[in-house]
Amino acid sequence: MMILEALKWANEQLKIDDGPATSPMLDAEVLLAAALGMPKTWLFSHFSYELKGEEEEKFQAFIKRRLNHEPVAYIIGWHEFYGRKFRVNAHTLIPRPATETLIDEVIKLTKDHDPTKTLLIDIGTGSGAIAVTLAATTKIPVIATDISQESLEIAKNNAQDHQVDELIDFRLGDTLKPIIKIFTQLQKNKHEIPEHIILCANLPYLTQYQWLSSQPEIANFEPKGALVAGQDGLDAYWQLFRELHQHRNLFPPDLITLIEIDPEQDKRIQSVIRHDFPNSQPEIIKDLEGYNRIVKSEL
Repeated sequence: MMILEALKWANEQLKIDDGPATSPMLDAEVLLAAALGMPKTWLFSHFSYELKGEEEEKFQAFIKRRLNHEPVAYIIGWHEFYGRKFRVNAHTLIPRPATETLIDEVIKLTKDHDPTKTLLIDIGTGSGAIAVTLAATTKIPVIATDISQESLEIAKNNAQDHQVDELIDFRLGDTLKPIIKIFTQLQKNKHEIPEHIILCANLPYLTQYQWLSSQPEIANFEPKGALVAGQDGLDAYWQLFRELHQHRNLFPPDLITLIEIDPEQDKRIQSVIRHDFPNSQPEIIKDLEGYNRIVKSEL
């Protein structure tokens, strides 16, 4: 089977009614390139290349997995985010384009601060896409936490891939607990705490109903614990802001949070934040598609 024939075959397989692919030919191209270990652009100048037996078998296995609604990113083992490739697997969420708005907002804030007096914190880092992108872009130190050791291993690999592993301190633990431990120790030893802290979090924010109603690629493959947070989807953020309130004395006066939400949570998340920080004036920021996606708060 030649490359052109392989692509036509895969396209026919993937474009069936109720099939997994909204862009069957694109999926076919990405999966074939991965099966061959070549860039996607290489395919277009080698249509007459004859697939070897093991290459054809690997490609067919990839298509079979995609027909089962497994996300392309999990099949090939990586996904692009903010112009960089990130390793992903079943322990990590696949980075979404909407999250790039969070990156943009953090970068804007860092331009107003002395990088030597600034610390970035990423709660629930997952694949490390946010932490690695921020470290690579701003060159500011980052503390990145996650409750999953498996996720942290992927995040560490991504940091090494993008040569920012020395800028990122990865910590295992639930929500703010690793940060509290670090800052408590700093205070105890009378070490200086950074003047400016920007804390970002893309924590679980789906309801159980939203998860059950989601596409099979999400419901059947992505880690539920990284997606669902209680009846209204806000349990994780309730916990985050409660812990921030309880330990506010550990942080400097200049503390800003940026979190990602479901657009329908834009009113309720403000109540969550103001419950513990009544003087805060949360700002809702739209993503590139015009949805209320990021919430910025000075605490």
